[in-house]
Amino acid sequence: MNRTVLYVITALLLALTATRGSAQTPTSEEQLQEVVVLGKQKQKTLLRRGTRMPGAIVMLTPDQVGHEVGSALTLKHATELKEITFDILSNNIEGAMLGIVIYRDSTCTEVLDNSLIAHIPQGKKQTITVTPEKPLLLEPGRYIIAVSFADCAKETRAQWTLSHQWTDKQRYEMAQQCCMQFPLYSKVGYMRADATDTFEKRNLNIGLKVKGCDVH
Repeated sequence: MNRTVLYVITALLLALTATRGSAQTPTSEEQLQEVVVLGKQKQKTLLRRGTRMPGAIVMLTPDQVGHEVGSALTLKHATELKEITFDILSNNIEGAMLGIVIYRDSTCTEVLDNSLIAHIPQGKKQTITVTPEKPLLLEPGRYIIAVSFADCAKETRAQWTLSHQWTDKQRYEMAQQCCMQFPLYSKVGYMRADATDTFEKRNLNIGLKVKGCDVH
């Protein structure tokens, strides 16, 4: 056999042996590279806010705990939900908590065992971003993603127990001191007083923005 050919065959055998060995026992650097590559999923906007309505707001007061405002989301592929973002113009409700609830549109059953909760500090304009603590996978289909007024301080709720007996003037004055305000956007939205009611379709919403990535 030609000596050059023999050298080539020997080199190929050595390379094959080395490859098999490295495939069986990957180095820590190779493992890290694999994790990095798997983590690079292309994130995209699944739901946009709509068109801002200048000067228009929606207001929530402590006697509206349980109120839900949401938007419809249609997915053509299995998707991992990454984050949900919305703006608050102001909040002066002590201990305010908002939850993110996801419903299957056809049955209005909750997808999550527990709502994603965000504690809202008192103050002026702020952007709230809610990120699932663990992967949140959604199958293809239509969903309603809603912001729910989950709770507020007990003392504050107690002050509003008899709000249904107030005059319009009293309610207005109290609301100026204790409310949460959201910007309104021109886009189809869904609202209801609490989880026992039926969602009402409206031509406005609070501008939810949802990001995620396809799961292959």
